[in-house]
Amino acid sequence: MPTILDTIKSINSPTQTEKNIAWFLPRPKPDHYKGGMPLYCEEWLVALAHQILGVPSIELLNLFCGMNKLGVRFDIKSDVEPTILGDAHKLSTLVDRKFDVILADPPYSNVEAKELYGTPPLKYKVWTSECDKILKDGGLLIVYHKNIPPNPNPNIYRVVKRVFIGNRVNHLPRVAIYFQKSKIISIDGKPLL
Repeated sequence: MPTILDTIKSINSPTQTEKNIAWFLPRPKPDHYKGGMPLYCEEWLVALAHQILGVPSIELLNLFCGMNKLGVRFDIKSDVEPTILGDAHKLSTLVDRKFDVILADPPYSNVEAKELYGTPPLKYKVWTSECDKILKDGGLLIVYHKNIPPNPNPNIYRVVKRVFIGNRVNHLPRVAIYFQKSKIISIDGKPLL
């Protein structure tokens, strides 16, 4: 039977102390966009991606961008003036591009998609598999949500970081999960994960 000392040791394990972090970002962005990230959240999420990848510059796709400002902004709503107007379930317009990081901030439910944004229901497996087609090997898919999203494909992705983001009083916290795509190694032209 584990003792309290065993429990304390597991709390301090690398999985808990290195993979999980928490931020408190109490202010909304000046635009007050419904469903938008808190002030500085977008910048901090991207800065952490730089740190994880260990590179000074990245090619970033900001999927479901809303009023986010960084990278190539992709959204289904024209009123947010995205770089690319389109449906995340069909990223074929980007088939010739590869991104180091995809930051996805989807509506949190099909009800919110319809009522807040007037968009069709989301299919998590569909849009994440579309992301896989345009994400570089070793790249990061960051999913920002109010629920902990599942690994889109455990055969290809592993969780490298979880960020719990506290918000204003009476607002639900959010979570950003950093999924890293496996670097594919090939032997005799056959890919191995």
